[in-house]
Amino acid sequence: MKKTIFTITALILIMLHISCESEKTTFEPANDTEVPKLSGIDKKKMAFDLIDLLNSPSFSTTIVQELSNNNTPGIKLATLLQQQNSFSHHTAYKSLIKSIETSKKQSKNYTADSFEIPELWMHRPANKKSINTEDILISFAPEGDESEWKTITAYTLDKKAVELDPENAPDLPVIVIETKGYEVLKAEVDYMNTQLQLSGLQNDRFATQKMDLRPTAKINAGLETTKLDKIRLNNDEEPWISGAAEIYAITSGIKNAGNDPEIKIIPMYYLDHEGKDYYPNQVLLFWEDYKYQAANIQLFEKDDNHNYKNLVSVIVDGVFKIIGAVSAQPWVSVLGQVAGAIIQAMPDEWYTNSDDYVDSFYTIEKNKHYTDHIGAAGNAKATFSPLFIPEN
Repeated sequence: MKKTIFTITALILIMLHISCESEKTTFEPANDTEVPKLSGIDKKKMAFDLIDLLNSPSFSTTIVQELSNNNTPGIKLATLLQQQNSFSHHTAYKSLIKSIETSKKQSKNYTADSFEIPELWMHRPANKKSINTEDILISFAPEGDESEWKTITAYTLDKKAVELDPENAPDLPVIVIETKGYEVLKAEVDYMNTQLQLSGLQNDRFATQKMDLRPTAKINAGLETTKLDKIRLNNDEEPWISGAAEIYAITSGIKNAGNDPEIKIIPMYYLDHEGKDYYPNQVLLFWEDYKYQAANIQLFEKDDNHNYKNLVSVIVDGVFKIIGAVSAQPWVSVLGQVAGAIIQAMPDEWYTNSDDYVDSFYTIEKNKHYTDHIGAAGNAKATFSPLFIPEN
């Protein structure tokens, strides 16, 4: 969601300064010839195609309404276009469909190391109750380390380039093109859990899209779990152009007397923004999976600069490095080492500029309540409670 480098050089330089405390904005004509073509979807071309369609009042009214009323991190572009199929004859519409088809080919059977699924979301200024369509800008996140972003390029509906401040959200509505957001996270988590299963580090509870809550053993005639009741992040590590954070949890525990680890990756789609309490009522720990009554929960924010196939490989390699050397150690010591191996396996830059490591809750015990429990890094505060789910 973060990273597409665009260099814009103007043939004719027209500077128009808009003064405001939280925003720096300059206008200049767009220049196609100076923008390098990216290996994936060409977001600038997609932005111009979208502008062509938004210049039709009937199209823009519907799209703006859909995005304004949307409660999810984003809406798939394919879904929005299907709702506007009366424009299917339009050249820009056909071009957007072609971009979507390209992304489908990339993501099919995980054939691409990094794939994209186009989505749209809207930044709405907090002080404006209604959206003036003429004020709308179209943008996308730059590529590269967000700490090095100097400006963010957006486009007016007459295709003039607009330079925005990356640190302060503009006082204008912005439709943002996202290609590595909510939908991509779902696909990547599915892939990584499958690889953990193939590596012997995960049972098959997540082998299907629908989570099976029924226990494999019927001793207790139900499933003992720990659920997340409330969570709050101090910093989700996301600039405004990146929109909602894509947070996921990595849970880990010891599953047998040989101290073999059990690891799962669980997406947290609702955890969008910092400084806000969320009440997900989400099951995170399945105690049937573990031999001992304690496990770890670690939170990460998806990094689009890091290949998701490589990520699961380094997790597996890092964990297997400690297996064989720990079988004779006390299980609780091994539990901590597994969590440490997961962190150590992550790219070094996740703990420097990118800050994609969020926090860790170590040694969460079965049947224990935790109220406003602070994570080890002090960045997350969560409430956990035990939940017994009876069989039908």
